[in-house]
Amino acid sequence: MNKKRDKSVIRLPVFLSAALLLSTSLSFAQKGFHMEEKKLYEKYKMAVQYFEEGKELYNENKFNKAEDKFEECLKVFPQHAQANFYLAHINYINNNLENALRYIDEAKKNFEFMNQIYALGYEEYTSQLRAQRDVLQNRIQQYQELEQRTSQQQEKQKISAQISQLQTELGTITSRLAEPLPEKKEVPADYFYMHGNINFKLKRYQESLSQYIEAVNHNPKHEKAYNNIINLYFMAKHYQKAWS
Repeated sequence: MNKKRDKSVIRLPVFLSAALLLSTSLSFAQKGFHMEEKKLYEKYKMAVQYFEEGKELYNENKFNKAEDKFEECLKVFPQHAQANFYLAHINYINNNLENALRYIDEAKKNFEFMNQIYALGYEEYTSQLRAQRDVLQNRIQQYQELEQRTSQQQEKQKISAQISQLQTELGTITSRLAEPLPEKKEVPADYFYMHGNINFKLKRYQESLSQYIEAVNHNPKHEKAYNNIINLYFMAKHYQKAWS
């Protein structure tokens, strides 16, 4: 087991573009969303900016500044699983292990909840695409009717060009609507791996082993987790398990 501080930057999967979430003008009431869901999602949108700023600082290894941003994120939206995960890693680096353990517990606990938040955003995104599709279809129909009434050839060409452009835009939206729904995400293997690292530093070796095993269950190609499992078996003198 490598006991040196692991300062490597851990990259997280992107579930839904933050830019998309921030740029989407939501209209929950029009689609029958509960008011509580609307309020919750608005809080999430407010927290996204802090999270994105924190992630950028984290990726630049500016961990102290990143920590401040992630904490601001959690003040607005405490259930933000990824912000909790990053804070777990930062506290692990700084050897604040009890804090790290608290944050990783929160990250794992709230991951399923974040799936629901992403689903709300995606549902509204597709709703807006359908609204845009309807607008384009109406505009195309209006231009087609205008084209039929127009006798001047030059004017017809202009209208035809406009129809062609609108049809291209309509095709783009239609293709986006035809895309399959995003798959529900499971807790990433790195969450369990980080949990295992924290427990190892706390000398809770059995708990650490359990977390590393969960990591490889979620990602059979997680080499670091495999390596740490082997090291723990050697430490416990379970040589047969280490070699199997």
